[in-house]
Amino acid sequence: MNFLLKFFSFLSLLIISCNNDSSNYKRIQGDALGTTYKVIVQSELNSSEIKQSIDSIFEVVNNSMSTYRTNSIISRVNQSQNPVEVDIHFIEVFKKSQEIWNLSNGYFDPTAGSIVNLYGMGPNTNVQSINRYKIDSVMQHVGLDKVYLDQQNRIVKAKEGIYIDFNAIAKGYSVDLIKDLLIKINSENFLIEVGGELITMGKNDKNKKWKVAIQNPIDLTSYYSEISLDGMALATSGNYRKFRVDSQTGVRYAHIVNPINGESMTNNILSASVVSSSCIEADAWATSLMLMDPKEATKIINNIPDIEVLILTGIDDQITPIKSDGWDLITR
Repeated sequence: MNFLLKFFSFLSLLIISCNNDSSNYKRIQGDALGTTYKVIVQSELNSSEIKQSIDSIFEVVNNSMSTYRTNSIISRVNQSQNPVEVDIHFIEVFKKSQEIWNLSNGYFDPTAGSIVNLYGMGPNTNVQSINRYKIDSVMQHVGLDKVYLDQQNRIVKAKEGIYIDFNAIAKGYSVDLIKDLLIKINSENFLIEVGGELITMGKNDKNKKWKVAIQNPIDLTSYYSEISLDGMALATSGNYRKFRVDSQTGVRYAHIVNPINGESMTNNILSASVVSSSCIEADAWATSLMLMDPKEATKIINNIPDIEVLILTGIDDQITPIKSDGWDLITR
């Protein structure tokens, strides 16, 4: 999405094994969306056929939402002050972004892409020192209420300089598209993971529920917990692996920036994990929760169907978990 680049290398580590026997479970992996992906699926189709279809999905998503492609739809939106017609994928992600922007009280905001660029964490990594004046100047262009979709399926921006970035939601959306593909080819047992965002369905090759792990954000060599998933998505965000250090001041800027005040994230939240029926929702909420007050955030989540969260906070290397009401029930 925009203001927040995802931290996936540590996110949800898969605890799975797959035999190369007659179970017809295929392992498919590759690079996409600036990260890696892995799919394990039971199917009669050969791996190359499935991989070709999966890679075509990533190509469609890139052409729609990659800020690193100058000819993508989102790049045309960002470069133009005039309305730009967008495709169905852009529309789906934009509408979901509006929904979560409202529910999160503005903490999820794709228009904070200009803040990401200011901190040198977008396509342009050549930046100068950050100061309050520069932040305030950029904040004039932030706010999803400054952008709307008209009846001709065009994105209209209220002012020049608004920059949209879907990096914090596009991976989750891609996972959902791949899930739809696998269901369409009659696959009932699979695990899909893109940059740490994942979804499962059915059973693994041992005829058991897929089991995944949430990494310990203090001791990266261990897991905080293991959970079972069936037909649910998991996304996790954290604050300790992705950052930029200002070469002049030595200040460390986290890759999650606050769209409310334009500042780099500063709180005691170590990670936020979200389980949801859709990965697009889990992906977006996982980043938003890193910025919100944990107790207020769980109150919001408790009123949203089919979504549960685990927020890990830490002081002096002590982890304190804050959970939504149904977390333990849905992940056991």
